[in-house]
Amino acid sequence: MSISFDILNRAFTYYCPPRTVFGINSISRLPDELNKFKFERALLVSGPKVSKTKEYLLVRDRVSSTGANVSEFTMVESEPEISVLNPLAGFVRRLQPEIVIGIGGGSSMDFSKLASVLSVNEKEPASYFRGEPVSKKGPPIVTIPTLAGTGSEVTPISVVVDNGVKLALANHALYPSVTIVDPSISCGASPAATASAGIDALCHALESIMSVDSNPVSDSLSLTALGLVCSYLERAYCNGSDLEARTGVSAASVLAGMAFQATGLCLPHGIAYTYATRCSMPHGSSVSLAEPYVVAFNAPAIPGKIRMIASAIGVDASGLSPTEVGFEVASKIFDMTETLALPQTLEDLGIDESELESMVEDLLRNHYRFVTKNPRKPSREELLDLYMDMHEGL
Repeated sequence: MSISFDILNRAFTYYCPPRTVFGINSISRLPDELNKFKFERALLVSGPKVSKTKEYLLVRDRVSSTGANVSEFTMVESEPEISVLNPLAGFVRRLQPEIVIGIGGGSSMDFSKLASVLSVNEKEPASYFRGEPVSKKGPPIVTIPTLAGTGSEVTPISVVVDNGVKLALANHALYPSVTIVDPSISCGASPAATASAGIDALCHALESIMSVDSNPVSDSLSLTALGLVCSYLERAYCNGSDLEARTGVSAASVLAGMAFQATGLCLPHGIAYTYATRCSMPHGSSVSLAEPYVVAFNAPAIPGKIRMIASAIGVDASGLSPTEVGFEVASKIFDMTETLALPQTLEDLGIDESELESMVEDLLRNHYRFVTKNPRKPSREELLDLYMDMHEGL
């Protein structure tokens, strides 16, 4: 792999502590992993739908087999509201769990991290999303994804929604101790859920590479993740029981999560946050709508990286300018989202052109952290032009 910058002139750090247990039927190793910890009170965190699945019941039985008292918090919906933090905090502060196990999609795993932190930090729960320091590390966290793509299984990040605005908390205390990634668990996911979660891994990988804080380690992880998503996501979408495809997408999720937790994400995520909640969209499909437009916009600013991206996803960049390569990569993403039946324009979402200026304002006011990570710094006018392209289509 060629490096798109001189590593001798750029210092970087990379840190990703979760122990990852990966592979088909790896869930059978849960008792062995739990035996590495001493606990008498265990908490399972999940959502109302996942908590009724056979996979959840299997995990609950295996935790119970350790002899621990097992409690459950199953109120976590997709895109959870910040108000759910109060009942969670009250519950865990009374319970004082000694291990927390999150089972489900990204939101369930996010809330398992919060359950751990809130059990030992006594301030008002929402305050930690508004700058209050997390002073104590809570009990160990075990994450078990039932969907592949969010990367939450390995990241120290949790996201909630506050009056339509997504807020993120990133702190080392949120790192899972162990993640068990069993691709066979995701076989029960619907095609729509498979598409939205899986495309998120593609977006994480792309944005980690484009981020101004990317480095050779994160690039290696992201480029491998890109190749896996492009090889396997459409297969998993078309045939949910394809274990090879499920394994490929699960691996992409882990690798992309390991990458972006070190580099941060950039403009596509920030843009997506300006319409995802108002349109009640799944997270991955909201970001994938913005992704190809921003890739084309960023391409002239990342000539070396855009060629690395093209190579990873099977696009022939020979003889093309960076701008042309950017459009070819964008076209590849459009082809994928068309196969996955994901929206490709803001008009597809029913957003009127008159709403675009307010969305630009929302981005600049509430989500500017994503702009700071972007390699090309857009002006307000360029952002409005970008939103116009997203409304009409390239």
